[in-house]
Amino acid sequence: MFRSFCITLASLLWAVTGTGQAKGLTPIPEKTTTQGITRAVVVGISDYQNKNITDLQFAHEDAMAFAAYLTDPKGMNVDSQNVTLLINEEATAGRFISALYGLMESAREGDQTIIYFSGHGDVESTTINQPGFLLCWDAPSRVYMAGGTFGLAYLQEIIATLSLSGKNKVVVIADACRAGKLAGSSIGGSNATAANLAKQFANEVKIMSCQPDELSLEGRSWGNGRGVFSYYFLVGLKGMADKNNDRMVTLGEIERYLDDEVPNAVAPHSQIPLTSGNKNTPLAAYDPDELTKFRSKFLNTTLSGTGLKGVVAGLSLADTSLQEKILAFERALGSGQLTSPPEVCAWDLLKDIEGHPLARKYTGILKRNLAAALQDDAQQAINAYLVADKEELKERWSFGHKYEKYPDHLLKATQLVGEQHFFYNSLMSRYHYFKGLNLRLKGEQEKNDSLLLQSLEDQMLSLQFLKNSPHVLNEIGWTHHLLNNHETSVDYLTRASTQAPEWPMPQINLSLRYRKVKEHDKSLAAALRAVSMDSLFTLSYETVANCYLEKGDHQQARLYLRKILLLDSLNSKAMNIMGYSLNQTGQYAESAVWYQKMIDSDPSAVTTVNLNSMAYVLVRSGQKEKALEVCQRSKSILPLTELSFQGIIEYYYYTGDMANAEKELREYVVKFSNDNFAYYLLASICGSDNREEECFKYLDLAFANGFNDLDVIHSDKNLAQIISNNTYYDLLKKYGLPTERK
Repeated sequence: MFRSFCITLASLLWAVTGTGQAKGLTPIPEKTTTQGITRAVVVGISDYQNKNITDLQFAHEDAMAFAAYLTDPKGMNVDSQNVTLLINEEATAGRFISALYGLMESAREGDQTIIYFSGHGDVESTTINQPGFLLCWDAPSRVYMAGGTFGLAYLQEIIATLSLSGKNKVVVIADACRAGKLAGSSIGGSNATAANLAKQFANEVKIMSCQPDELSLEGRSWGNGRGVFSYYFLVGLKGMADKNNDRMVTLGEIERYLDDEVPNAVAPHSQIPLTSGNKNTPLAAYDPDELTKFRSKFLNTTLSGTGLKGVVAGLSLADTSLQEKILAFERALGSGQLTSPPEVCAWDLLKDIEGHPLARKYTGILKRNLAAALQDDAQQAINAYLVADKEELKERWSFGHKYEKYPDHLLKATQLVGEQHFFYNSLMSRYHYFKGLNLRLKGEQEKNDSLLLQSLEDQMLSLQFLKNSPHVLNEIGWTHHLLNNHETSVDYLTRASTQAPEWPMPQINLSLRYRKVKEHDKSLAAALRAVSMDSLFTLSYETVANCYLEKGDHQQARLYLRKILLLDSLNSKAMNIMGYSLNQTGQYAESAVWYQKMIDSDPSAVTTVNLNSMAYVLVRSGQKEKALEVCQRSKSILPLTELSFQGIIEYYYYTGDMANAEKELREYVVKFSNDNFAYYLLASICGSDNREEECFKYLDLAFANGFNDLDVIHSDKNLAQIISNNTYYDLLKKYGLPTERK
C-alpha cells in the first residue's frame, strides 16, 4: 500500500556536543559513546480519531518495532522505564506534548534523547506561519492550528533546547508524511511539511524514506505488516548493513544497504531513500552472534506495550500513604475527575501529594499527565466543532454550559507547565478562546452587546498568544456579525478561510453575514464555496438551501435539502426546512408529512416552534383533530412559554372556536401580561360578541403595552362596530395614535 508522499522523512538527527565525537544509536552499552541515560518518546498512529483523515495500516507497528529495538537487551538496551510508547488513541496531542516536556525536564548533560513519530504530517496553507504539523491521534481533519497537532516550530524548539542548552545527544525519527487525502493534499501539504522539516534541521544528519515526489510504501510483505523503509532500516541497524564487519553500522553503510534493498523490494515502483551528513557517523553496534541468529528470520518483533503503564509503574515507594495517594490520583485522572469533586479530584490530590516529603521525584510526571488531561476535553470540543458534529452544534446553538469548565481547565494546565513551556502560548490561546466563547454565547442568548464586546477582548488576546488561529478568527468574525459590524465581520471571516482553506465554517458564516444585509448573490456564492470545500459537510448544503429560500427559489432549495438527506437520512433539521418550504408554497399536506418525519427521526429536536408550524399546515390541509393533538402536545412541552400557548390559541381562533380561544388567552395574559397582541385578540373576541366594555378594556391594555397596528384593527370585522364608537377615538388620543377614521 502507498504510504507517503516523499519527501516522507525518517530523519535521524544527531545534535553533536563539544566532545568532538560522533553521536548516534549504539545498541550495546559497552560500545556506546553515550555516557548518560537514554530516554525516548515513541509515537505511532495508524487509526486516527477523525474519519476524514486517511488511516494508515502499519505506522503503529513501525513504532512498536522501534520501541522493541530500543528496550531489547540485545538492541539499544534502554530501560523500559525511560521509553514512553504512545500508540493510536494514546497519542493525543496533549499526551505527546506531556511526554516531550518530560524529556526536557529529565535530560542532563551527556544524556541521549530519542523522539520517534510515525503517522501523518501536513500543512494547510503554504504561508510562513504554517511550516507544517505532525498530526496526533486527536487531530482535526482541517484547521490544524486549532490543536490536536504538533507544529514543527515546537519540535525545533525542543531539539534546540535539548541539544544546545541541555547538551544532549538528540535523535529524531519522523516518518510523518504518509499517503492519503488530507487538508493540504491540493497544495502538496505532505511534501511541504517534509521540506520544512528538512529546512528546520539543516546541517544535521538526515535519513529520508524516499526522494521528492515519490511514495513510501507499506504492506504485509515486510515483517507481516510494516513500512518498507522502517523495516529495512531496523534490519540494517541490527547488523545487516555492516559491510566491513567491524560490528558497527555507519550512516554510509545504512545508506548503501537501503539503496540496495528498498528499491528492489518495491519495484516496479520507485522509492529511493535519501541520506545526508557525515557518512562515517556511527549509528549502531551489534553482537555478531545475535546477527547470525537474526539473518535467518529477519525482523519479526512486535511490542504489546513499552514504557509506563501508569505513574506508579515501577516505582518503589517506602511510604504506603504516598503510594495510595498516587494511585488515587491515577484513578481520578482515568475517571475524568480532574478539578472536581473537592478533595478526591486529580487537582486536589496533586496538591496533597506535592506536600509529601518523598514526592519530589514523582510530581513532575504527575503534573504533566494532569496538564495533558486538562487540555484533552477542550481539544475534543474544538474538533467536534470543526467537523460540525450535530451534538456539538446543538450544544452551541442551545447556549449549552459544557464549555464553562474549559477555561478553568486550560488555565490550570498553564499553571502546571509554567510560562517557559513551549506549549504555554497554545494553552493560553485556547483559554481565552473558550472564555470568550462563553461570553459570546451568554451575550447572544441575552442579546447583551456588552458581553459580546467583552468576548471580543478575550478572542483578541487569544490571537496574541497564537497568531492567525482560524477558529479564533472565525469566532471574532461571527461576533462582529452579531454586532452588525459588517465590514469587520467579513474581514475576519475571510482571514479565517484563508488560513484554513478547506474548512467550510467561515464561508457558511460569511453567507449568513451577506444574507443579513440582503446581499443574496454574495450569500449564495459563499455558501456554494463551502459546499465545494467539503462534499460531506451537510451544514453547507443547508446554508445553500436557505439562500435559495431567501431568493424564493423553492425548487433549488429542496434539491439541496434532498442532498442533505442522501448524506444523512435522519437529518431532522433538513426535514423541518423541507416542511417549511412546502408550507410556503401552499403544499400543506406534504408539508405536514415532512414535519412528522422530523418528529419521528429526532424526538429530542421537537420544539414548540415546529409543532406550531405542523399544526398550522394540518389545519389548512383539513386535519383539524390531529392539529389539535399537536397543539396540545406543544403546550405540554414547556407550559410556561409564550410559544406553547400561541399555537393552541391560534388553532382555536382560526377554527372559529372563540370560547376556547378566549379561555387560553385569559390564562396566557395572566402569565405574560405584556403581550399586546394577546390583548388585541381578546378585544377581537369580545367584539364578536358585542361585549363593548370588555372590548375597550382589552384595547386599552393592548395600546398601553405598545400595540399600534391600526390597520389590523380597522380590517377586523369583529371590531367594525367598536371603531365607530367615540370611546375608541378617545383611546387613540390617550395613547397619541392617529385619530383618522378608517
